[in-house]
Amino acid sequence: MSIEEKKVNKPTQYVVCLAAPILRTNRRTMVDIWFSSLELVVVEVVLAHHTANSGTALRSGEMADYVHRKPVVEIGLSKAALVAIGLWAPSRPSRLYWVYTRWSLLQLVVNIVGQVAGLQGHWDNLPVVSTSLCFVLTITCTFIKAVIFVIQRPRVDALMAHLERNLAMFCSFMPRVKDAILRSCRLRVLFMFTSFMGIGGITLLSFYTGPIVQNFKDAKLLADEASNVTMRPHMGRNLPMLMWWYNGQPEQTPYYQLTYVLMCYWLMLIYLACDVQDAFYVTLIIYLSAQLTMLNAALTNALHPGDGEDAHTSSERRQLPSRGWRGDTESVVPTKRSGRDRLVECIRFHQEIIKSAAEMESILSASVLMQFMTSTLVICFTAFTVITAERAYLHTYITYLATMFYQLFLYCWYGGELLLESEKLQLSAYSCAWPDADPSLKRSLRIMMARLQIPVKLTACKLYGLTRETFLLLMNGSYSYFTLLHRMNQAPA
Repeated sequence: MSIEEKKVNKPTQYVVCLAAPILRTNRRTMVDIWFSSLELVVVEVVLAHHTANSGTALRSGEMADYVHRKPVVEIGLSKAALVAIGLWAPSRPSRLYWVYTRWSLLQLVVNIVGQVAGLQGHWDNLPVVSTSLCFVLTITCTFIKAVIFVIQRPRVDALMAHLERNLAMFCSFMPRVKDAILRSCRLRVLFMFTSFMGIGGITLLSFYTGPIVQNFKDAKLLADEASNVTMRPHMGRNLPMLMWWYNGQPEQTPYYQLTYVLMCYWLMLIYLACDVQDAFYVTLIIYLSAQLTMLNAALTNALHPGDGEDAHTSSERRQLPSRGWRGDTESVVPTKRSGRDRLVECIRFHQEIIKSAAEMESILSASVLMQFMTSTLVICFTAFTVITAERAYLHTYITYLATMFYQLFLYCWYGGELLLESEKLQLSAYSCAWPDADPSLKRSLRIMMARLQIPVKLTACKLYGLTRETFLLLMNGSYSYFTLLHRMNQAPA
């Protein structure tokens, strides 16, 4: 048993030992009331160990609803894409899947080395160099983020379990408001994922079709015998990326076609590995922001008895066990929700949100900082490529530039929403019916408002905050680098 599991009481430890053979098997178990009512089994087994649990539970409590409900944090789309490229191992991964994961990472390394080696003989051509550097920086950033994600996967699972528990257990005295916030959160996640992946998909399609369009144009020029056309290398045999090849770029059939298909696979891998990871991280930020929205609504109604409750909620609700991030447990207090109980639940909810935000920042910091620095340079190089690229490739680099813009915008926009929701907490606490409360409750509220002065926000290694101001700062830096590069290109030789 782990150290955390040894901290709970003896009956719970017995249940853990009994359940050990079926953990991480994706099975559905039927258990008795004494097992399904235990907090450790519900939180650790059902959520963290991918084992569904059903059976008899106390109908008057929240445990039955929590055990039988579907997951609140929905990441199905992101998870499916990550599984497809080998970055999301199943609960019991086979050796074959680990081989596939290493294969995907190896392909990214091959792309980096091939792109750098392919620049031989092109260093005096600034547009070609800037185009290749866009790919090299993007793939390098994607590789580092993928390695970090695979290494930190257990922490990501624990963070998701923590977010799931918070959304499922807290703010139970306002079920209608809570459900409305969760529906809005899921719609925002769906819009974010589809729009981001849609823009990236258009960019991917542009990279696929750009060389084909150029090949048709080259074929017309080659067929026109009367025109005096300067023959450039590989005319009519264009590829999506500049890459080094042992015997030179393949031009003969079918080697050219096979090379084209291989590059299309590489581009698809880069697209999914880069965009899906960011979409997954932004999804977690949106769900954390939804928790703050729920807390704002709960604080406003904390001292208004009956607001937001239905008959079932207000009559026989009982407080759930509260389990901290480190595994400490508290006793179950069967009681009708009073103003003090609601305020205490809001305080505990805020503490859990702070812990979730701290853990999320620890997981995301390195990846987000790497993405910020890479995107700033890639936007600069891509903008320079747009003004120097051939017409056949112009739409490709414009869509690529839009993808880089949107990638930065998502982090900063939803990180800014998280900060705004956090800054509303003081006003929400002040808006409750505190004038009619007793002195001890007013004292507790003042202490809470003092703590609420410190906002909940995410940063990239404490250097950049995930805010909208940061987005403008990074765009300003990209434009400065672009201006410098443009002047260098216009300078006389």
